[in-house]
Amino acid sequence: MRLRFIGIIVAAAVGLAAYDHYDKSMNYLPVGARINAVNEQCYMEKVERGAVTKTTSTSDLVRCEVAEVLIRQHPHWQGYAIKHKIEIKFDYVSPVDGATHASSLTVAVFPGGRPLHPGDTLQVLASKTQADKTRQL
Repeated sequence: MRLRFIGIIVAAAVGLAAYDHYDKSMNYLPVGARINAVNEQCYMEKVERGAVTKTTSTSDLVRCEVAEVLIRQHPHWQGYAIKHKIEIKFDYVSPVDGATHASSLTVAVFPGGRPLHPGDTLQVLASKTQADKTRQL
């Protein structure tokens, strides 16, 4: 019975991944986006005996440099891992109407593993049918 349940979960995950790939390839086009702003904040997370403890409220988000100092030096935060919340705001030209639109992405790691800055270009997916809809590549 347990193996059947695991099989169902795996099949569902594979199905969702396949649909996501299909959706991206059929409904979106890659476009270059000009980055306007990058806001990187961090929170801290710890897993003990299967229980996750994390700072998640907006007031608990801190500059990543502060989080690094806290987990190294403050006894309460030792053993916590630093998790990133990166909001990238950008402008792109929509393939739907040829006009410039603003959008944003929130990610846990920088795309391509390198920090981004205002003025940089980022490849994103723009909807073929909705001018104001984007997705991460």
